[in-house]
Amino acid sequence: MCSAEVSGAYLGSTHLKFYPKSLHRYATEFEAALPTNGSICLLAQIALPCVLFLPQKSDILLILKGGTNVTMAPHIEYLTEVIRPILNKFGADFDFVILKRGYYPDGVGTVHLRITPIRNLNAVNIIDLGILRKISGWAYVTGYISIKEAEKIAIDAKTSLNFKLTKNNVEVPPINIESSKEHRQTYGSGINIVCSTTTGCMFGGTGMTLKMRQMVKPGIFAANEALEPFLNGACVDYYAQDQIIIFMALAKGISRVKIGNKITSHTKTAMKIAEIMLGNRGLRFHLLESGRVGNSPSYILECEGCGLINNFTE
Repeated sequence: MCSAEVSGAYLGSTHLKFYPKSLHRYATEFEAALPTNGSICLLAQIALPCVLFLPQKSDILLILKGGTNVTMAPHIEYLTEVIRPILNKFGADFDFVILKRGYYPDGVGTVHLRITPIRNLNAVNIIDLGILRKISGWAYVTGYISIKEAEKIAIDAKTSLNFKLTKNNVEVPPINIESSKEHRQTYGSGINIVCSTTTGCMFGGTGMTLKMRQMVKPGIFAANEALEPFLNGACVDYYAQDQIIIFMALAKGISRVKIGNKITSHTKTAMKIAEIMLGNRGLRFHLLESGRVGNSPSYILECEGCGLINNFTE
């Protein structure tokens, strides 16, 4: 995408040097294929900011191959149902087609993302949590695993969601968790949950059934993951927290996002890198105390972005 010169990109390397050049002005299609079950969503995460500021007006097609539902990374449902609505708040968007899913441990999925470059990102003000409006979910199994396993995962998730919300005196909204089976040679099972509020705040949770013995069932794990930041008063979940840093840094104006009482190590790293790269423009992130959650202070993350402009979109 930027004809970069790279050195040190090999297994076991302790140093990586990356020298980017100018973004392509004429290419309208880029492909990235991972030979393992590496995450398609992580590819999208690093590509989206660059594609949005490509110096051209034409739509760009990203052809991404790898895992859509794998461990240690966002699932494709998280990208499309949580990150995309947040990206919309910044004034950007993408269309997507899931041509083939790639499950842990094999990967081999394919997703197409179509993005239109923009002139600039808008600052956001995501500080009003609102009221929990609905909860959606997708429990799945593949290969030889019975559909009953997906149904069991869905029941576990619904039971956990009802229990935690009732325990915290939160009115339980409509909960719709679908169960599905995909007939493939590979095997796997898991669930994705998305909670949305009346002000457009989105929270995602993921659980997977793995070979090793699990301490928490996937449905319960996903429910806890989606609800914890909401119950702590945050307006984004812990995984979106670090992913929006680059958009806040590039946006035009002052962005404010309520992150509750927890700031992740990934977020701290993303902020530090952004400040190093754009420090000459005075970029700084600030944590503003905003009430308390239990015995802990709650924070709003603030940043005045550098206001990057793409003059080629005019």
